[in-house]
Amino acid sequence: MSYLFSYDYRYDDNAYDTETSNKQVDVEDSIGQIYVKYIEPGTAQHGGIFDDTSLRLHRTKHEQFVRDAMHGLSSGFSVLDASQPWLAFWSLNSLDIMGRTIDSATRTRALQTVLRFQDPRGGFCGGQHQLPHLAGTYASVMALVLVGGDDAFASINRERMYEWLMTMKREDGAFAVHEGGEVDVRGVYCVLVVASLLNIMTAELVSGVAEFVARCQTCEGGLGPYPGVEAHGGYTLCALAALEIIGSTHVLDLKRLARWMSARQMAFEGGFSGRTNKLVDGCYSYWVGGAFSILQRALSRTPQDDLLYERRALQRYVLACCQDTRIGGLRDKPGKSADLYHTMYGLLGLSLAQHYVGVDPQTRISDTTSVYSVPARMMQWDVVTSAADVVGVSSNVVKPVHPVYGVSLVPLAKCIKYFYALPPLALSL
Repeated sequence: MSYLFSYDYRYDDNAYDTETSNKQVDVEDSIGQIYVKYIEPGTAQHGGIFDDTSLRLHRTKHEQFVRDAMHGLSSGFSVLDASQPWLAFWSLNSLDIMGRTIDSATRTRALQTVLRFQDPRGGFCGGQHQLPHLAGTYASVMALVLVGGDDAFASINRERMYEWLMTMKREDGAFAVHEGGEVDVRGVYCVLVVASLLNIMTAELVSGVAEFVARCQTCEGGLGPYPGVEAHGGYTLCALAALEIIGSTHVLDLKRLARWMSARQMAFEGGFSGRTNKLVDGCYSYWVGGAFSILQRALSRTPQDDLLYERRALQRYVLACCQDTRIGGLRDKPGKSADLYHTMYGLLGLSLAQHYVGVDPQTRISDTTSVYSVPARMMQWDVVTSAADVVGVSSNVVKPVHPVYGVSLVPLAKCIKYFYALPPLALSL
């Protein structure tokens, strides 16, 4: 399918250039040089036809990029020593989204690696001999979801996990990310993802959460890390997803949120920025793109309404601008290096733009009075195959993913089935 490409969509600084506007112009120049290759020569200045039918996901190169990283990283990556569970999660999830097999040797190694980070007091650390951390706990649990199997799930100490999560709980409803650590909506999201998957949701755990998150909504409409701080795409996804887990998205001003989120899609580039007056970045393909899928449910919109962003434009940005076609992997934008972080989040955003994953407003479950409503509400999310829209060659299709959890639907369902066959730690919320 083709669409109109025009330099008229570029940023207008109203003849008042700043450092920020100059960087925006530079990015648009680099992206324009890529996009112009796909339009009829001589028509770009006033508008040409962009033919995106040849765009291709270089799946084999991306797989090799990930597998090479899994076999060992250079000493330059020592700065990520406290992010070791994330390296496992980013790698495993990228392979799974692309439909690549996690073989038995990789599974065993991943399982042994992640379990070394489990703290006997509860939670998981970012590396051995470190403090347990909510972010490391989230990444470790999600890596185990992808590893799958009863042995992986049974290795998580739910009772210790719950006890540790409660020690991170604050009176205002939020959570510290570690003992003496910072407090923001990332922590809330990590806690609710882990608790909802492990069947350890309780009234005490979720007390005050919705109220704290609501206070994080800014005058712009998006959500910041904590009250009074600038709205940001990553924190907005964390906030919306956390509220969706406990069935409380109604506490937000959703129309104001929709307006702010819609402004995140860049008119010329097609990708998303994370904040007002910031540059496009491939990772926000998920952080903002996933938030749009959750907003769709919160607003009771249907597949016929479609999502509130241009799905094909986002796919064009990811496929044309974010792939490193030389060594594999995905990147922030042209001129940047590929890395595991942008590879996974770029693929997640690509998946959510290809597939419509949502909930039928006519059959949605809104009951939040029981822990048993959590898996029911989360597993209502499903793929509407008739609403799929894939840019480029047909082989570009990747697996559909759950926008709240950021993993594909089958391993997620297996995890929920396992843990909700166990007795909950409490009978009601």
